[in-house]
This record gives sequence, structure tokens and C-alpha cells, in this order.
Amino acid sequence: MRRSEMEQKMKATDKLSWLEKISFSGGEMGTNLLFTVMSAYLLVYYTNYAHVNAAIVGTIMFVSKIFDAISDVAMGYVEERFAKPGAKARPWLKRMALPYAISAIILFTVPDFTSTVAQGIYVFITYNLFCTIYTMIVIPYNSLQALITQDKDDRKTTGVLRSIFSTIASTIVNSFTMIFIGWAGNTKLSWTIVIGVYAVIALIVYSLCYVNTTERVNAEEDQHGQDDKKLGFVESLFNVMKNKYWRILTVNGIFSSAVISLNMGSMFFYLAYVCGKPQSVAIVGMLLSMPMLVLIPLSAPIVAKCGMKNSLVAGVLIMTVGRIIVGVSGESSLMMIYVGTFIFALGCSTQWCSYPLLCYTVEYGQWKTGVRQEGMIMSANSFGSKCGTALGTALCGWVLAWAGYNGAAEIQTASALTGIKIVYVYLPVILNILSAVILSFYKLEKEYSTIVKELEERKAVGK
Repeated sequence: MRRSEMEQKMKATDKLSWLEKISFSGGEMGTNLLFTVMSAYLLVYYTNYAHVNAAIVGTIMFVSKIFDAISDVAMGYVEERFAKPGAKARPWLKRMALPYAISAIILFTVPDFTSTVAQGIYVFITYNLFCTIYTMIVIPYNSLQALITQDKDDRKTTGVLRSIFSTIASTIVNSFTMIFIGWAGNTKLSWTIVIGVYAVIALIVYSLCYVNTTERVNAEEDQHGQDDKKLGFVESLFNVMKNKYWRILTVNGIFSSAVISLNMGSMFFYLAYVCGKPQSVAIVGMLLSMPMLVLIPLSAPIVAKCGMKNSLVAGVLIMTVGRIIVGVSGESSLMMIYVGTFIFALGCSTQWCSYPLLCYTVEYGQWKTGVRQEGMIMSANSFGSKCGTALGTALCGWVLAWAGYNGAAEIQTASALTGIKIVYVYLPVILNILSAVILSFYKLEKEYSTIVKELEERKAVGK
């Protein structure tokens, strides 16, 4: 039996095999390996190995971030506009897996230009190329979670597995990249080699995701004669904006992304200047990622009992407690900093719940408006997350500048130390509390089964 015939016999509520669950979720490793290494080490590579002017790099990244965020929404529209029966998201994995890998390699392969202008042009082109291709593969990949099944348990499982693969990728990048660079000779070429290995892994896992997954939901919708009306870009965007539960999760995504950005951007400053323990950065970094490999699977039974929304809110509040402990004990007890960091990581272990909760908004939007919009919903949410990251980065810079931080000084002024405390402790606490408040208005989890049932009834009567 051909694949297309098999797909037609599948229903949206069919259970996923473990092969499909792992193949789909493994794609997250391809996403996070390359995105994390770019986020964490691209500036290091540019300035210390490729000898690109730091001011040029900063300007390019700032300008490009605006284009990058806008391209998310554009890609969501393209995915919706050119979708075919049972082939809305998967084809993009096939098309973009190889370009994605290649773009990452050339991003970390700056030629030995003698001209600063030539360096800047190369960095601008390759950075934006990578970000654009990243958008063109990640937006469809995120959409795919809503397309492979409507089964609530399978969505929870894939959410857990995605977080595990994401954590594995982040741990590899954050803990071992510099070790790998050293093994490869610690030269500019070393980065090309190491990133090349990461890129090959990304290509493999995305290819497996494409081969071993099926868009059951989309295929079934087409079988039942759903109106395949194609909305214009503006109409499609406003249609998504009508989805109140999407709005809740998007605002939460802005806050949570800002917290992560503030955490990563100010961790060194806090540990080095406030605590006087710069050597503890590696340990704190490990405490933020390594426990997640155990904590995420352990959270699944708790989530099953308490619900995803409640678990997500509880996780945010636990993160808040952890950060308060760090803030209270920062100058006096390194051990309490470790304890607070572990508690923060404990709270992070339920953040995977946002994946299936966001998927639910697809069916809610279809129920409310009559149009399925996986691509636009996922892309617009990604836009919100990138805005949150930009917000966190901006807040970090603005507050440190306002406080009089001096990067050339070994000892910072009292006002500078206060500024560091604001960005590492106070702002994350405030943003987490706001996240908990906004999430309390999310009621879709309880309504979801009824909505899916009503959608099935509509199909049965041809509406």
C-alpha cells in the first residue's frame, strides 16, 4: 500500500507509534543544536576567532532581529497559503533540512577578509540567511505537532520528548562545545568542523522526522470536504488575533522568553560581580540544564494528575521561588545559590506543557472561525517569543547602562551592582508573576474534548 493510501486510512485521533513520537520529537534536537550554538557562541566566534568588529556584529544582529521576527509571520502565511492535502508542514522539512545544515556551516566560516566592509557584508548575508532558513524549517516543524494527532495523551508525550531532546542539545552545546573546539585545534577552522558535525546531526534528525511522521489531522480535514478557503495575509493574521487562548499563550511566551534572555544575559555579571564567584558560572550553567533530563520525565505523572495549565503555573511560581532564594543569599552563600538555581530548574521542567497547550488553540481557532491555521498560529507565537528574547536583551542592556556598569572595571560601583541584581533577580521575578497571572485565564484544557467532539460532528454533517 502506498503512503498516500495509508494516510487516507488514518484518523486524527489515532495513537502514534513510539517510532513516530521519537522521530518527531527528535527534530527538536536539530532545532536546538544549531540555534543554541548560534545564540551562545556566534559572538565569541566572530570577535575572538574571525576578528570581526564587535560593534558591527551588534548592529547587524539588532537590525536582523527585526527582520527575523517579521519573517516568522510571513512563513506562517506561506505555509497556510500553499498547503496541500495531508502535506502542509512535512514537505518543508524535506526542502529545508539540507539548506539549514549548510547555512549553519557557512555562518561559522568567515573568510580572511582584509576589508572591514567585506566582513560586515558577509556577516550580514550569512546571518540573515541562517535566520531565514531556520524560520522556514522550524515554523513548519512546530506546526507538525498539531497535525500528526489530536490525541491529548500523545500531544503530552511529544511535548515531554521535545523538551528532553531540547535539553540534550542545549547541554551538549553549553557544556562541551568549547571542549570540542579545543580537541579540533582551537582555531577558526575548528569552529567550522564542530558546527559541521552539529549540522549533520540536525540534517539526520530532521530527515527522520520527515520520513517517519504523517499529517493525519490535515489529511482527515481534506477528506471530509472542509472549506479550503485561502485567507489573505492580513485577514489570516487578524483571524489568529481573535483566538483569545492564543493571545494568552503568546503573552506568556513573551514574558517567559524575556526571563530566559535575562537569565542567560546577566548570569555571569551576577556571579562574578555581586557574588564574587566567576568560577561558579560553569556549575550554575550545569545546574540549569543537566537536572532537566531527569526532572522533565518525572514531571509527566504530576502533569497528568494536576493538568498542564496548573502544572505550568506551578512551574513558573517555583522558578520565582528559586530566583528569590538566589537573590536573598547571593552575597553570602554560594551553596544557597546552587540550591536556588536547582529550584529554578525544577520550575522549568514543566515548561514543555506550553507545546500541547498551544496545539489546543489550533482546534479552538477552527471551532471559533471555521478555519485551521497551524502555520499562522505557530509562527505568530514564535514572533512573540522572539520579541520576548529581544525585550530581555534590551532590558539587560538598558538597566546596566542606567546603573553605570563599566565592563573595564574589575570592581563595580554600588549602583552597578544594584542594576545587576535588578536584571538577574527582580525583573525575572516580576515577569514570572505576570506569567502566572495571565496563564490563570487559560481555560481551554477543560473545554478541549468538547470542542474536538463538536468539530467531528460538523464534519459528519459536511459543515
